Formats: sequence, structure tokens, C-alpha cells
Amino acid sequence: MQIVKGGATGQPGRDRSRAVLVLRVENRDLLCTSLGSALLDRMMEMMALRLTSELRFLPQDRFPGQAELCGPMLRRRTGALPGLLAQLGVICRSDFDLGDIRVTPVVNAVIVGDERGEAELQALYRFGREALAACSPLTPTGQIRFVEYPDGDGLPLGGAEPLFAADQIALRYQPQICCDTGALVALAVVAEVMHPELGRLDFEDVAPRLGREALADCARLILRQALAALAGWDRLGRSVPFVSVSLSDRELADPGLADALLWELDRLDMAPDRIEIEVTEPLGRVGGRVPVTSTLQRLAAAGCRIAVGNFGQASAGLDDLRSFCVGRVRIGRSFVAGCDHRADQQRMILAILALAEHLRLKTLADGVLNLEEKSFLSQIGFNAVQGRAVSPPLTASETDDLLLRHDDELPRPFILKRKA
Repeated sequence: MQIVKGGATGQPGRDRSRAVLVLRVENRDLLCTSLGSALLDRMMEMMALRLTSELRFLPQDRFPGQAELCGPMLRRRTGALPGLLAQLGVICRSDFDLGDIRVTPVVNAVIVGDERGEAELQALYRFGREALAACSPLTPTGQIRFVEYPDGDGLPLGGAEPLFAADQIALRYQPQICCDTGALVALAVVAEVMHPELGRLDFEDVAPRLGREALADCARLILRQALAALAGWDRLGRSVPFVSVSLSDRELADPGLADALLWELDRLDMAPDRIEIEVTEPLGRVGGRVPVTSTLQRLAAAGCRIAVGNFGQASAGLDDLRSFCVGRVRIGRSFVAGCDHRADQQRMILAILALAEHLRLKTLADGVLNLEEKSFLSQIGFNAVQGRAVSPPLTASETDDLLLRHDDELPRPFILKRKA
């Protein structure tokens, strides 16, 4: 919780001073994907009612699908500001009962005070949105701030600081091992953010809170780093067939992503099939069906590998498998857990394997945590496995050591020569 002065203020006028509230749900895209727009709108209405009854907040008109509330607050008393901020924090961090599910959104909120009472409401809202931009969307519980609107001689708030610098994105690599030969099939790319205050964060957790441009820049940076690492292993003579990068629906909606990736492959003189793009969400639900489809079709036509993650959980329809030339499917921990002894898990896995075989798709089992699960999955016909039982995600230097050891440990191919 922070109290920030935006500039010099004049003498307070008790009768004319006022305040407005600007509030934003930071994980709007994630909630919309998991709940749907109707339940998201219902949650926002419940939040507005709670603010109205407890803080005398008057919400302005809001369009469906938005996750922002703004409006004046009646008769703000500066002396009661700490209590007001604390009460607002309790409301913003409360959960909402939506019937079969309870949701706790990540909310940033700003109260803008106008001691003179001379500013237009729209000017106060704009000033509040500038202050919101300075709130970190990475904070798990959200932030509550108070800012004073400057007088005529005051200066507006400066631009928002970036959430993290480009050099704070780091990649780890998790091996995928062939069930038949034990050879390395691919390296899955795991992106992380080394945040100076919050420590190590999974990029998948950070991505839903990033703006469109910031997310596009991060996705391109991750792809460049992954391909640069792959080129380095090629120079060292390490056998890495390809790297697998998971991209969200919003990342695939970037109209320049395909061109940027293909240009990078051409710059490194690398075949397009050296990278696999894995999609894990229902296609087009968040990023838009047309731009996501355009990106995937462009990459598939160029020769990039396309995979579907969380297969069997409604991630993609059969038409999508054909349209994007999907070559591999991945099942996650929800199917793998206890597969060595649970009959229900085994029936579901066998059904998925039968469907994949009918569609001529390769299969990858992810989230394998113990040797019993690994042995079962290898025996029933999976092409490759990935998880802690194989190897945890490794840094680039740790991956260098693993590749060297793995190549040396593999048995030499047996060649039978016919006698002359």
C-alpha cells in the first residue's frame, strides 16, 4: 500500500475537495479464458456493488468484457485516508462467489484526490490510469495507492517503469527422451523472469498480465534466445534435433511473430523444422481466431513443427489438427499422475494413444515424476517422455553437461557387415 504525491497542492477546501477511484483487474485475460465473459462481467458487477455499499463509490458506465471500474467517491475525508485505503484493500482482495466457483482477482486500485475540486472528472480518471500504469501487475495480491491530483503548477505523473528488463528473462531447457532408444528427441524451453524484488517467476504466470506490445517483445526475445542456444549446440556438435517453445493464444495473435521467427531462422541458416511451436489453449478464444490461425498456418507452411499441448482437455478440435499440420500431441500431469497403478488413468491414456495413432501423431507424456510412471508410459507406446523423472529444467550450461554425458552414455549403433 502506497501514498504518493503527484505534485504540489493548494490549501484544501473542505466543501470542494473530492476523490475518484480507478480500479483494474490485472488478470482479466486469464479469468476471461477460465470463466468466460459472462461470469467475468458478473464478478465485476459484484465488485461494483460492494464498493458502492461500503465506500459510497458511484461507478460510471462500463462496457461488457471490461475489467476496469472508475467513478467518484462521495465526501472523501482526508483524515480517514488510512482507514479508507485499508477498507479498499480488503474489498479488492476478497473472493467472489460465482455459484460453482470462487474467484479471487488480482486488483490494482488508485484513489485520486482533488483538494481544489476544480479538475474535470475525465482528467482525474486519466491521472488515475497513469498511476495505475505505475503499479506492478506482477504483485500477486495487487496494489492500492493514493495520489493527489496536481494543481496548475504541478507536473503529471511520469511514465510507468517497465515491469522487468529484457536481460531478466532467462531460459531453462527440459529434455524429452525417446522411449524406444533413450536418445534425446528435443529440448522444451521453459522461460522465467528473474525479478529483482519478487525473485524467480514462471513466464507463463507473468504473461497474462503483460500488455500486447510487451508480450510480443518478450515472445520474440524468447524465440531468439532459444534458437541462439540451439545454434550454439550445433557448433559444439551436440545432437539436439529441435527445441519446443510453448506460445499462448495472445502471443500467436501478434501479426509480426511469424515473420520475426522465420527471419531469425534464415539469419542462423537453420531449417524451420528445428523449432516446434506448441499451442496449449483453445485457439482464438483470447487472441482472436483470424490472427492466431494466420500465424500458425504461415509457420506450418514454412515447415515449422506444430504441436498441441494438454491434448485430451479440449485444447484443439480435430479440424485444427488438420488445418495446422499438427505433428505431435502432449498429455500433461492430469493424465500421467498415478498411471502406473490407476486403472481409470490407464483407460484414458490408452484412448488418447489410439486416437493419436489413428491420426498419425507422435505423442509426448509430460509431468512424469517417478520411474514407475516413466516405465509404464514407455511400455504402452509413447514416443517420448518429459518430467522430473527424466530431468528437471536446466540452465544452458547445465544442458551442455547433460548433452555431453547423454551422448557418451548412449549405446553405439550395431552395424552388421556382410562378409565379402
